[in-house]
Amino acid sequence: MLETPNLSQGLIHYWWVPIQDNGNFFEECKATLSKKEQEQISFFKFKRVQSERIISHGALRLLLGNYLRMDPKKVRIASHKKGKPYSADDPKLYFNTSHSGGRCAFAFSRDHEVGIDIEKLRPMKDVDELIDRNFTPVEQAYINKLQDDKLNRFFRYWTLKEAYLKAIGEGMRLAPDSLEFTIGSCGAKLTGTSGYVEHEDWSFREITPEIGYTGTIAYLGKDTNIHPLTMLLSYSNM
Repeated sequence: MLETPNLSQGLIHYWWVPIQDNGNFFEECKATLSKKEQEQISFFKFKRVQSERIISHGALRLLLGNYLRMDPKKVRIASHKKGKPYSADDPKLYFNTSHSGGRCAFAFSRDHEVGIDIEKLRPMKDVDELIDRNFTPVEQAYINKLQDDKLNRFFRYWTLKEAYLKAIGEGMRLAPDSLEFTIGSCGAKLTGTSGYVEHEDWSFREITPEIGYTGTIAYLGKDTNIHPLTMLLSYSNM
């Protein structure tokens, strides 16, 4: 049985979950889904995408159920006006989700809104076009400086922008190049926006949850500890 550690003030939990389309864990995730969620997932054509949705939705329900001490099937997940999901049972339990390359990630906080984005490092045929379209000249210069590290730098910047936009509830509604980040020895900082949002109090923690993946957690405030957790494969066989 899954047990979540205590989520106290000043702490962020982030969970790393492998996606498998078989085993008890998959079936348990599927069993938590509402009829509406199951119907929505069935519309996806490819089994791989369906499996990702089943695990991401089901694991979220399992985690929320544990944090809220309630039946995962009865957990109520609502959406803000701009689409960001939240717990209707406890709006002060903040969370965010992401998935890429057969993995899901979840971030939880009791203090403030949080955003998480992960990406599997992989070749991108149109990477130069994406860099030109989504990054500022300062960011482009950093990404293009080392060709051998170009893809890694691209995905680092991409997850920084995604995590922040998800944290503030905008998703990709704002143009990514309306934000400017710098990456230095002390970490990543949001150094400028095009006047859309305040940014001085936001912090960013880059994460490498597994070899071949990169990600970012965005959160308000400075004095926050981040506790990485994994839904172990052994749990999926219980």
